Amino acid sequence: MAPYLPLYVLRSDGKAEIVTKARKKELNVPTDDQLNTRPDAKGNVDYFKELEAGDAKEVDWRRKLGGMLIGEIGGQAHTDAYLYGHPHGRKKRYRSPGDFFPHLLWLATDESADPDNCSCKFCAPDDIQVFEKPDKPKPPEPVKKPESPMRKDNLPSKLPAIGTKPMVIIPQRSASQDKGINATKPPASKPLSAAPLPIPIARQAGPPSLTPTQLAPAKCFEQDQDSQWNKYLFRPGELAWFNRGNAWGLCLILKRTLTRDDHNNDRAKYHIQPLSHPSHHPSTRIIESEDGLRPWLAWSPPAPTHAGLASAPNLTYNAIDWKAVASGRFGHGDAEVDGSIFAAKAVDDSLTLFEPLANNTVTTGERIYNGLYFGGEKIWTGEPVRLRVGSGQDIMVVHSIIERLKPGSTSTSSASILLVGDIYKFSTLQLQPGVEPPDNRHLPIRLRQDMEYRNRATIPTKRTLSYWKLAQAQTRVPITDVKGRWYESSTLLPILKGPADFSRDLQKGEVGDAGQWMNARGDCNVTAGNNALRIGTRHVDRLEAFGKSIPAGTRISRGLDGPPEDQVFPEVPLTTA
Repeated sequence: MAPYLPLYVLRSDGKAEIVTKARKKELNVPTDDQLNTRPDAKGNVDYFKELEAGDAKEVDWRRKLGGMLIGEIGGQAHTDAYLYGHPHGRKKRYRSPGDFFPHLLWLATDESADPDNCSCKFCAPDDIQVFEKPDKPKPPEPVKKPESPMRKDNLPSKLPAIGTKPMVIIPQRSASQDKGINATKPPASKPLSAAPLPIPIARQAGPPSLTPTQLAPAKCFEQDQDSQWNKYLFRPGELAWFNRGNAWGLCLILKRTLTRDDHNNDRAKYHIQPLSHPSHHPSTRIIESEDGLRPWLAWSPPAPTHAGLASAPNLTYNAIDWKAVASGRFGHGDAEVDGSIFAAKAVDDSLTLFEPLANNTVTTGERIYNGLYFGGEKIWTGEPVRLRVGSGQDIMVVHSIIERLKPGSTSTSSASILLVGDIYKFSTLQLQPGVEPPDNRHLPIRLRQDMEYRNRATIPTKRTLSYWKLAQAQTRVPITDVKGRWYESSTLLPILKGPADFSRDLQKGEVGDAGQWMNARGDCNVTAGNNALRIGTRHVDRLEAFGKSIPAGTRISRGLDGPPEDQVFPEVPLTTA
């Protein structure tokens, strides 16, 4: 285990006693009733207990908060623990270290000590806005609590660092990528200025026809990490392409961490396991930059290198005699490459639900989950996904992941998987005084900040303003209508296009949707005689989906939600047989 050093935040705004709105003094701790340990009429005991310094739960909070703070500024018995002391009183108690972390980050970094700069759910309960409001007349609106404007200094001052793009041997594109792409490249021009832009922002008259669904808070640390903009592009358990030097290979993401680059900016690095055939497994690798990785759906897998495998498109990884392949009975080729191709196709056809939240099989026949692995990607509730339905560019902000059993059945193999959420369409307005997009404070922060980034390019060049328009609220779609994860154009396009092409496009205000450059889950398994979309093979465990393409004993890190060893990043790549 890595050594731990104490970290002290020498400031606190906690209050042991507060004055209520009724002008009465009140201790900022649980009430006497909440501290009562007597069982109720049914014999149940539900109470709060003060933890002593050094208690295992107290140490766990401090250890996780310390790790999260360093990551930002430097470098089945069930019990709940709550943190009291917020200056607004005992009802503003933090349920977890993840809840408290935004407040801790504000305490440690805001020299002004202004609570308006804190983004925790108690200091800033309303979502931040992208556009600030000037003092202009506007139509009467219901009185509501003022909202905290976005702090512009939270936005990155430059584009993500991009390395040299190596040769790629996966040239194929699918129908999902080709739809709607403008192949014309703009001429070279100067980089886009990041200076603030004047934006007319008087609200359009007329009530909204739909109401967006409020986002639920993240339910675990890793979900919170993945909800943040420009932090991690890849997630543990995902299938990805990695740069092998002279070509690209396929891998499983095992672990991730943040480091600092030469300019003291955050840089993600990853621990990966290359895929192969069962008789040989390459060593794990450390990928020092996200430019050395690509999302699985960014490219289509090439044809197998062995003629005997290429001539049988319906073969599957588990049905192939890999010893015969290695011995040359299928012709000349690279068994490791072909093993990774067939393994990736098998993973693309897989599905694994995780983190169950509710089991209503007795009443509604449904189970609810916090996330799922769908093909090569990891998807959480509270984030956007790309849809096959609609224009092809529509997205859904997922609010529930539901497994519905067939009536009278308890088998999960025949269950259907549904997503419930709000569907949005990409819309654009001509820039003119007195017009702005509808204000939607319930979009995920990744969507809002990416759209602001894109508008900073299109406003001065095209005089247009884009936004995500709510088309349907609380809609159910089958999982087969989902293409995959939604990716920020501001983060992914510089990697997919390369820095020179992206810079030229940015200067001309041509920042398209990154989804137009991506395949959809299931594309690689569609053949001339079989184009039906499948839910996929259900797996109880994510590692099961990769099967023998990875070594026995491989572990996928749970990050901040796992044991301490899951948070220790290997300094030297591990060797596997």
